[in-house]
Amino acid sequence: MLKKQLFFVTLVVVLSLSATGVMASGGKQKNSPFLITGKLPHLTKLLMQQWENPDLQLTEDQKGKLLEVRKTTMTGAKKFGQEVAELEQKVVEGALGGKSPEELRSLVEKISEIKANATMLHLQCIYTTNNILDQRQLGVLKK
Repeated sequence: MLKKQLFFVTLVVVLSLSATGVMASGGKQKNSPFLITGKLPHLTKLLMQQWENPDLQLTEDQKGKLLEVRKTTMTGAKKFGQEVAELEQKVVEGALGGKSPEELRSLVEKISEIKANATMLHLQCIYTTNNILDQRQLGVLKK
């Protein structure tokens, strides 16, 4: 029983802090579909910013492959993000509507599963991008 109460109190605090963040940002909050945020590079985004950098020297073949990686990753991340947002809203509504933590468990577990899949997509993007670029090009990106 104590675990359930602790879970509920923790959930309310997290939701309150999230709501505070939303209010402080003008009602909009960008939720990440990933488990690991701010620590893994977004290589294809960095590449788009340096697409024509003469030091990078991307070949046309590399550009085609990198665009495909970016398209696949962005499409998947967007889909995961929408799914997470919908489920998070159901958790919020349920918690504020008096549902017990146990009643919300399956939704929370589904969110964690989706975020794990999104993180694996991000890791695959990094891995594939690292295999498309050579060591010199990776060095240019890391500068």
